[in-house]
Amino acid sequence: MLPAPSGDDDLWVNYDVDQAPSQCVSGEPTPQGWYFESDLGYLTPDQTSNYAFTSCSFLDLPPNQSHNRNWLIIRHLFIPDTTYSLCWRSLAFQGPMYLDGYKVLASTASNDPSTGDFTDLLFEAAQMISPVNEIGPLELSAYNFSPGYIQANGFTDTTYYFLDDSDPLHPFYRGRLEPHVVSLKPYAGQSIYIAFLHDSDDDNLIQLDDIIVSNEQSSAVSDVSEIESFRVIGNPARTDAYFTWRLKSGQKTQLHIFDQQGRLMASQKFDTRTDNNWHVDTRTWAPGIYFCTLETPFGKASARLVKI
Repeated sequence: MLPAPSGDDDLWVNYDVDQAPSQCVSGEPTPQGWYFESDLGYLTPDQTSNYAFTSCSFLDLPPNQSHNRNWLIIRHLFIPDTTYSLCWRSLAFQGPMYLDGYKVLASTASNDPSTGDFTDLLFEAAQMISPVNEIGPLELSAYNFSPGYIQANGFTDTTYYFLDDSDPLHPFYRGRLEPHVVSLKPYAGQSIYIAFLHDSDDDNLIQLDDIIVSNEQSSAVSDVSEIESFRVIGNPARTDAYFTWRLKSGQKTQLHIFDQQGRLMASQKFDTRTDNNWHVDTRTWAPGIYFCTLETPFGKASARLVKI
């Protein structure tokens, strides 16, 4: 990746604007900017199974220096039509204290943040601004946050966080990689740059993984009106598929994927939400057609996924 943008680059850019040393790795310097680290969503990460883009906001800053500003900018993209979406997974390592936030921005002019062209906010994750008390508990009400989405639906969806009490004196909620989907419909027929800006100040770590821009080529069939939508993005799939759905009311759901022989390939239960997403790694799956079923207390929806 390029270390800085020139305005019209056709490569990814890892742009460390603040240039400040990081302090997130104990006993040794943390890499500056975005770097690769094993999946932090586990107490004992498997160093060989999954790596993700990682950025640290706990910086060694002298007085009056700007705070953390790490830009990860995707190469130039053309969006052919209205069916395309941006999909990715992210986690905030620690919360609610020292919760890291970030922004996803789009530009139709250049990939250089200094020009002010990244004007479109596609997604915003909140960061912790300050504790209400000197040392607050795990409840969100004990902290002030910036605007934006808080990991795991405000730490209510146990699919995407767990309690790390390895240090009983300082327990915290530890994020797991959570999928997000944003429609790129407004950019149909245009060329764009997309940037992930880690702009938390004096917090901890965030991670990004499985960033794809893809389209939806199949429509789901639902047997109940309470399921407003159920879509498969990245279809046909080579390595990754994202599922996104919307319900009229918050309900617990389950999603199952079967192959043509009826074997269960993947399954997941989800806590009560009206909107939800799921990411599936399909790299080891054989080419073919897979049948996907979203089950709710009031009915189900089905769709096909094609693996190529």
